[in-house]
Amino acid sequence: MTAPLEGIRVIELANYVAAPSAGGLLRDLGAEVIKIEPPGGEVMRGVVPTGTGPGTAPFNFLFELENRGKRSVTVDLDAPGGPEVVHRLLAGADIFLTNLLPRRLRRFGLTPEEVHACNPGVVFVAITGYGLNGPDADRPGFDFSAFWTRSGIMSLIGHPGSPPVISRIAQGDHTTGMAAVAAALAALRLRDLTGKGQVVDISLQQTGLYTIATDVAKTLVDGRQPRRFDRTAPENPLFNTYPTGDGHWVMLVHMTPDPYWPRLCRAIGREDWAADPDLATMAGRRQRGAELAAGIEKAFLAESLASLAEKLDREGLIWAPMVELPEVVADPQLRGRDAFQPLETPAGTFETVAAPFRIRGADVRVRGAASEPGADTLDVLRAAGYTDDDIAALAERGVFG
Repeated sequence: MTAPLEGIRVIELANYVAAPSAGGLLRDLGAEVIKIEPPGGEVMRGVVPTGTGPGTAPFNFLFELENRGKRSVTVDLDAPGGPEVVHRLLAGADIFLTNLLPRRLRRFGLTPEEVHACNPGVVFVAITGYGLNGPDADRPGFDFSAFWTRSGIMSLIGHPGSPPVISRIAQGDHTTGMAAVAAALAALRLRDLTGKGQVVDISLQQTGLYTIATDVAKTLVDGRQPRRFDRTAPENPLFNTYPTGDGHWVMLVHMTPDPYWPRLCRAIGREDWAADPDLATMAGRRQRGAELAAGIEKAFLAESLASLAEKLDREGLIWAPMVELPEVVADPQLRGRDAFQPLETPAGTFETVAAPFRIRGADVRVRGAASEPGADTLDVLRAAGYTDDDIAALAERGVFG
């Protein structure tokens, strides 16, 4: 099988999650990804390392998730000659992937204009909290702040009147990383068509905005804040969460519910509801949302998840159980799609989360563990034309720490 990005070289100068996750996906697609780190390694190498048992090496699952298969070059950008090493490596790159804020790009001579001066055909991909322009371009931002909070997502999540809900770790980073991969591939296509390098500018905030574009599109029209979902009085009782009698939860998902209303009524033994003409349409059910939600909940609480699942499936209803992560990683549907793949590390072989897509007949897969900090520095610099004397001179100036 052929890897889609075989022959593509990516220089990654980034830390934490959003940009490195994009680099990890590009590596899964077959690109060579060279990660430039400060001496000792980027900050995520030291975050939440997890021991695997007595006498075994630690396994940093967070770092490996985003950086599997990447080569590592250590460069101190503050040392004399450090930025020039990056420029030299960029001369042979197809993609430059970074999360440096604009002020740091200027400081190290790595703005899009300066990068294109040393390689006119490179695709420059910037992933930051708020983008490369605008009043907040230099504002630091994690996905919790820029993607989740500043995009407006946080204001919409949770029961009415409840405190704000915090997102899960890196939820916005991974979403933004996928957007960056899509944009980078489109920019590569443009580069190939025009012969000119491109600039891709991705922000966590704007990516978060797009995930709630349905709500935002309405606000652009009416200027109003959408209401939070109230599961006790839903406008559409067939789009709601309900508990079961054995401690589980299920979600009904019927966006066009009228055809499914009689089926739900049969499933829970409420033929009287199905026969009521006032409840035949969504508009009619909206007027009695609290009453119907309470009745559906009462019926679901009389069932175990297993017995309820049989009835809902028999009627062809659209639903899913709320599951916890130990169930998710054992899910035969995901297992059948190779959603979890083996990762060989010095501490042993572990599973990690694979790319969220498949391309039939293509070699898309996890390609080994991340290199140790600086493990590939000599090989990469020699391949870029540095002599051993050049490398020794850089070492004397502290470029490698």
